[in-house]
Amino acid sequence: MIKKRFLFVALIAGILYISINYSPDIREKVLSLPLAIKSYILHKKENITKKFTTLINQKKQITALQKELKICQKTATLSVAFASKLNHFLEEKGLAPYEPGLYPVQALSYVTLGDFSTMWLDFPDYNQTLIYGLLYKGFAAGIVDEKEGKPIGRLLNNPKMIFSVEIGKKKHLGVVFGDKDFLRIKYIPSYADIQVGDEVVTSGNDNIFYEGVKVGEVVHVRTTTLYKMALVKPYIELNNPEFFYAVDVHTSGINERNSTLFSDALK
Repeated sequence: MIKKRFLFVALIAGILYISINYSPDIREKVLSLPLAIKSYILHKKENITKKFTTLINQKKQITALQKELKICQKTATLSVAFASKLNHFLEEKGLAPYEPGLYPVQALSYVTLGDFSTMWLDFPDYNQTLIYGLLYKGFAAGIVDEKEGKPIGRLLNNPKMIFSVEIGKKKHLGVVFGDKDFLRIKYIPSYADIQVGDEVVTSGNDNIFYEGVKVGEVVHVRTTTLYKMALVKPYIELNNPEFFYAVDVHTSGINERNSTLFSDALK
């Protein structure tokens, strides 16, 4: 019995040997078989590794988002409580409630090819008699103005982008203008003690933003005859943004255009 099995195995081995050595097609297939198996295993291993890495990254992202959500929920609760107290105070004084509106708007395309400072916006509730503030990831990103009766976003790097700001802990006032690399703050009082590193936020004095939206940090200060000027590094980089929030701080009793200073500067 054992002898028969040995003869059978020897016969099969002989057939394979002859086939491999004397039949090029069979020899090529047999010799390429280990490479094909190895390639298949490596491919499967790579796919499994990618899926595992994706799952790990998704888990980390979910954990991070859950933490951010808790912070946002707390902030939202405090904001509602503060707004309630504020509006109650305004009501006692016979003033209209303070209810700034936030509208989600979508960036459609750049207005001019090669100019990354102005974008057409999809803004269904747009009122062309107003100038709106523009938020991106919670930071000041520019303003919403009109062109040919349609809303456009003038981003931080647009020279016609302008709004009023407060600088540092003492809240010195100034007017910020957009520029390619750094924002420029003009009309700062000459007596103002402005230092490199001071934080810049919106002042809310221009009916474009509400007060306190973070803009950037002072990186350079220059004194002129009448005023001081400062360069500001923005907190955000606007690399092909897709969505913004438009800020409307106007009450029902305010329908006129924003201040003449800002309207004239945008012409």
